Amino acid sequence: ISMWVRADGWSGRNPVTGAPGTIFPRGTTNVIFQDGIIWGGLVRDGHSPTLRAGGQRFNAGTVPGRIISKGLAEDPNSPDVRIWRIRRDYQTADLKQDAAELNNIPIEEVTEAQIQGVRQQYEKDWNQWPWQKGAPFYDDNGNGVLDAGEERGLVRADQVVWFVANDLDSSAVEIFFGSQPIGLEMQVTLWGYKQPNGLQNAIFKRYRLIYKGTATTPDTAHIDSMYVAQWSDPDLGTLSDDFVGSDSVLSLGYVYNADVADKRFIEFDLTPPAVGYDFLQGPIVPGSAGDMAIFDFNKIAGFRNLPMTSFGFLTPESVPFEPPCPGSFECTLSLWNFLRGFVPTSNPNNPKRFTTVDGEPTNFPLAGDPLTGEGDIDGKVFPPGDRRIFLSSGPFTMALGDTQEVIIALVGGLGANRLFSIEVMKHYVKWARQLYRNNFELPPEPQPEEPPLPNHFRLSQNYPNPFNPGTEIRYELPVERHVNLTIYNVLGQKIKTLVDEVKEAGTHSVTWNSTDEDGQPVPSGIYFYRFDAGVVSGTKKMILRR
Repeated sequence: ISMWVRADGWSGRNPVTGAPGTIFPRGTTNVIFQDGIIWGGLVRDGHSPTLRAGGQRFNAGTVPGRIISKGLAEDPNSPDVRIWRIRRDYQTADLKQDAAELNNIPIEEVTEAQIQGVRQQYEKDWNQWPWQKGAPFYDDNGNGVLDAGEERGLVRADQVVWFVANDLDSSAVEIFFGSQPIGLEMQVTLWGYKQPNGLQNAIFKRYRLIYKGTATTPDTAHIDSMYVAQWSDPDLGTLSDDFVGSDSVLSLGYVYNADVADKRFIEFDLTPPAVGYDFLQGPIVPGSAGDMAIFDFNKIAGFRNLPMTSFGFLTPESVPFEPPCPGSFECTLSLWNFLRGFVPTSNPNNPKRFTTVDGEPTNFPLAGDPLTGEGDIDGKVFPPGDRRIFLSSGPFTMALGDTQEVIIALVGGLGANRLFSIEVMKHYVKWARQLYRNNFELPPEPQPEEPPLPNHFRLSQNYPNPFNPGTEIRYELPVERHVNLTIYNVLGQKIKTLVDEVKEAGTHSVTWNSTDEDGQPVPSGIYFYRFDAGVVSGTKKMILRR
């Protein structure tokens, strides 16, 4: 997996072309158009309005550089205010793919000079690693200084990106959110692993928020009811056929394909993947005597980390589809509702709850199981299409001088079909969570859990239906059986046999691409698929529209 990020926090989108900037699998096509971190809370610093928000969506309400003292930030145009990227093997690594991505060209067009340019930048970033500003390093002797022989980076990561930004530029935050600055410094660390396993499918992101204050912030200032959220505009291949979902147990929000195939992934002979954001570590809040929180990879007794406390989503049919940004304080009001788990309307005093497909209020909509089609899943109310997702954690408080950090994993999975991709992605999410709990000591990869065997024979309705050109047919077997699955037209003439073999117990799927036995396209119309497993059989109707 690969993604773009900029020194002001603008994330997930290609800053050169403006195109979607998160790619999975790496070197193929897009899964995320753009993402960012959003925060908001009640700022008690003697100034109005008390409610303020900040972060990044399609624009950034932050600018490059750290806060040196109250109200005083680094010059964003200074040469040492930038973004740094290191990898331990930069001297010997094959950097051709890096060069292709940075220069926005096909890999076959990469020149040796471009490769050397990337290698030289890695060397420069290694030598100029800004540990004095907060960039992580292995402080072996504990003196707080990067000494000779000590290595840059953290948690044995193979690649690390670091930058720092702030919200002191009132024009940036007002133009975006219609809000005043809070005086927050945001230190961002991204890292990944070069491993021949699922770790290469994850990017870990740590966001540190430090309340340093504006020029007029009093020493007694604090922020009440603070929330922080991962916002994303996922575009998995084409944006017109996306679904999203949530998993409160895993603190996960994700995107998957609504259709059997996606034309952008077809170009790479791939089934559609699934990609999710997982809240590995939420903000710290006071806990009970037996609780244990994690901060900077150290345990703190008597505190606990919040999980994802709400999930929200928007579709083109939503009201609103987008909060009223930029430049309006209604944007801050809307995001305040979103952060607290409500629909992002601009009325914070009478917020509207998200509901399940059955109309029940919930903080975690779309938490059903797309694999079985059971529960609250996308597509039952809204058609496939463009989506926004919002994973929030809070509330918590910050006094002037406090630091909070969250760690989020961006994880991709690629399975045998669009729904199995969700299972693969969740498997890697569980592994990432285990890795986090083990303080990123790399364990052997756990094997995916075997799904429970079905209790009975079942033939599902094809999806999508109507369809053009492909559709997926799923069936379940409680025991091993010889299966015949055949397509017929309305005259009862056999069009194509999809399955004619012994299948083991379990859930199976097959795709019909609307062709006959000779591979020729069939005309629009009504077709039937017949399932025969010896002791049980069934027939269902489907509609092809060309």
